[in-house]
Formats: sequence, C-alpha cells, structure tokens
Amino acid sequence: MRLPFGITAKLFAAVLVTNILTAVAVGYGVRSSFDTGFEAYVREREDQRLTRLATTLGAAYREKGSWDFLRGNEALWQELNRSARPEPVGPPPGMRGEGSPSGLRGEGSPSGLRDGPPPGMRGDGPPPGMREGPPRGEGGPRGDGGPGRPPMFGRAPPAVLLDLSGKVIAGNAEPSQATRRKPVVVEGREVAVLGIPVRETAFDFADRRFQEQQSQAVWVVGLAAIVGAALVAWLLARGLLVPVKRIAGATRALADGNYATRVASESGDELGRLVDDFNRLGNALEKNEKARRQFMADVSHELRTPLAVLKGELEAMQDGVRPMDRAALDSLRSEVDRLGRLVSDLHELSLTDVGGLAYRFESVDLASLVQQTVKGAERRLVNHEMRVDLDLPRAPLQARGDAQRLQQLAANLVENTLRYTDAGGRLRIALHRDGRFAVLTWEDSAPGVPAESLPYLFERLYRVEDSRNRVLGGSGLGLSICESIVHAHGGTIEAAASSLGGLAITVRLPLSEGT
Repeated sequence: MRLPFGITAKLFAAVLVTNILTAVAVGYGVRSSFDTGFEAYVREREDQRLTRLATTLGAAYREKGSWDFLRGNEALWQELNRSARPEPVGPPPGMRGEGSPSGLRGEGSPSGLRDGPPPGMRGDGPPPGMREGPPRGEGGPRGDGGPGRPPMFGRAPPAVLLDLSGKVIAGNAEPSQATRRKPVVVEGREVAVLGIPVRETAFDFADRRFQEQQSQAVWVVGLAAIVGAALVAWLLARGLLVPVKRIAGATRALADGNYATRVASESGDELGRLVDDFNRLGNALEKNEKARRQFMADVSHELRTPLAVLKGELEAMQDGVRPMDRAALDSLRSEVDRLGRLVSDLHELSLTDVGGLAYRFESVDLASLVQQTVKGAERRLVNHEMRVDLDLPRAPLQARGDAQRLQQLAANLVENTLRYTDAGGRLRIALHRDGRFAVLTWEDSAPGVPAESLPYLFERLYRVEDSRNRVLGGSGLGLSICESIVHAHGGTIEAAASSLGGLAITVRLPLSEGT
C-alpha cells in the first residue's frame, strides 16, 4: 500500500534530511577536529610542564647533590608535579616561593629558588602535615586517593623519574612504560630522566570538563540547527507549493471548460514564469474557443444563406410568383456553385488541418506559373477594367513545390483582387529573387484594409465588413487556403497596406537546390 505523501511532505523531508545529514557531518567533523587539536594542545602543554619540572628537579639536585631527598617521598613528588603546572592552584605544602621548592638556595637558579631547602629536603622529615611516604607499592597518598577513595582530580598525569641506570627514583609508573622522556641536566651533565607512560592521556579533570562542555555545545548547536532547518524546510515547502497549488486548481478549471481562468503572477522566478506560461496557455485556449464558436457561426451562416436563396427561388416558382425560365435557373445554379465552392474550401482546409492534403513536390518555374495564371484570368480582368502591371524575371526562377497548389495560390490571389477591388483599378505583380527565396508581391488598388484588420486577414471566414463582404460572393476562406499552401512549402505570407491604395500580399518561397 502506497502512502499518499504529497509533494509538500516530500519536499519537506528532502530538505530536512539534507540539513540533518549536513549538521551531523559538520558536528562530527568539528568534534574530531577539536579532539585532535585539543589533544595536541594538551600534549604540548605537558611537554612544557616536563621542561619546567626538569628545571625544578635540576635545581633541587644541584642543591642537595643527590636524589635521596626524593626517594620514597611520594607526597613531595606529587607536589613538585603540581608546582610545574602552567597555572598552579597554589604553593604546595612544604614549598614556598615563586613556583619552585622553597628553601632551595641559589640566586641564579632558573626557578628563582630561595634560601633553605623545604622540609623533607633537609633530611629532617616530611613537610608539615605530611608523613613520610611509604615504599612504592604499599599505598599512601599517590594522587589516586588510595584504596576505596575517589581519584585526585586536578593532579598532573603520572610521571616517573629514573636515574641513569634506569631505576625509579620517584613516580608511580613502570620504567618500561615511559616512552616520552625528558633529561634532567645539571651543569651540562645528565643526572636523571623524566618520563610519561603512554598508557594514560595527558588530560586532567579541568581539561576533560572543558572538552565535554565543548562537545555538548557542538551537539546542542547541531540540534538547534536541525530544529531550525525543519522549520525553514516546512515554510519553504509550503511557500513553494502555494503557486503550484494555484496552478493545479486553475488547470482543473481549464479542463472543465472555464477558459477565462488566470493565475496571478507574484514572482519573477521559475514558478513565476510557469504562471506566465499558464496564463498564455489560457489566453490561447480562450482565443481558440472564441474562434471555434465564431467559425461554427460563420459556417452555419454561409451554408444557410445560399440554401435560403435556393429555397426562396424554388418556392416562388412553385407558387407561380416567378416563372421557371433561364434567368431563374441561372440564379439557382449560381447559388449552387457558391455553396459548392464553400463546401470545397472547407473540405480542403480540413484536409490541411489533419495533414491529409497531398503535395507532389518538383521544380516549378514561378515566373511562368504566375504569367499563365494571369493570362487565364485575362478576360475577367478586362471585364473589370483592371490594369495589370507584371514585373517578372526573364530567366526561369525555380522553386521546389507542387505546381497545382502553387497555381491555386495564384488563382486565389487573382480572385481576391477581382472580388474586392473597385472597377477600373490597378493590379501590380512583381517576382524577384532574394537570397535563397523567391519573393512574390501582389498589390491592388482601393479599397484598402484598415490597419487593425490586417493581422486577421488569414483567419478563416474573416471579412472586412466595410469593403470585402459576403455580398460580393466571397466565403472568407481564400486567403486562409493561401496561407496553408505557403506554409506547406516552407514559406511565409504577409499582408500590408499597398502603395496603390489597396492590399499588398507578399509571399516568400524557398528556391530549388542548385538554383
């Protein structure tokens, strides 16, 4: 069973999951980088502590001359470790002075040691409040709290002091574990070695607490970022889908036949352009629907007009109002011919629409074709007192086309001129070459066509009522058929005002290959 997840939920989930993965990756990377960098920082700090501790022990050794004061005195060893920290909590018991064991003489010592060794370094017992440490391995204050006690947080990581033979002087680590070593040098001579075992990290309590706080902060920030991403994803999904839902509703309205439906465009992005395209589609559908209704009304009117005339003539003959003579029969035949032309033109246009109109393309001499068409209509042109000016090339101008359809094109243009040009007018026909095209210009004299009507002349059943109307016998389909023929040949046809005062038709047809 498929869950009905809408596009809003899908977009929300995609954005949210992407942000969660990004937040987790960034958090993990920050945590790893912090751990690595922080550990390096702590180890560097530990190296500095060892250096300070080695300096302090060297000063003590120079004062005492041996390590006997430190052997077995674990408490003093821990206090020396604390005193070597970068920020010591305070002077350890039995230790005075500026970060070095009190009582160690030597004004020039690196630690600024003062007069008098500390208790435990004079050989008179441990510092006040501390008993002498037991031997190693027997328990005592080693910094780990002893058995059953909590560890001493805040102490430095365990270190071990080894003599030159490798024996432990002080510290609670095995010599074999000490891998990081620092020599204790006195007057240029190595007297002992400080080491830190690898088995423990260099983190003390404060370091760990800081690290944990930073880790918690990273995950808190990451969680807040995920929550914010969820909110933004939800708002973004809803915001993006609002115009889509409007378009979907408007599309259903169009499908139901409401072609006046439009969607308000509120942005200039892709969704805004989609809305604009939808509105253009609605305009086209509305225009086509109006044209369809107008076409049906015009066709029905065109068919009804000759039928009404025929019916009236026949009824008049039946009633004896009009005698059945040759004139009456010629009138009936004229209406039948008019009806036949209309049906033939409609049939031809319907074939063009469905791609059923056959064309047999061959090389056709346009100059010869136009001249023959005009010659065939010469008698009608003379009867109309029409003056014809021909400007045709002497050499053949070959175009690739259907000779029968191109002759029909020229014949329709002649018919259009004869029907709608005043008697005694003028017709100018010119044919010339323009690059890879043959250009046929057909101009007649008054009456002209209003400029606002020129774009509609090639629409089916369109007429300019003031001058070119159905009283003159036209069906309003001739120029539409011309346009279909020209487009089938890969050319163009345009209408404009003529310099002679009437209409100018310009036809461009591609020439034959090799012409």
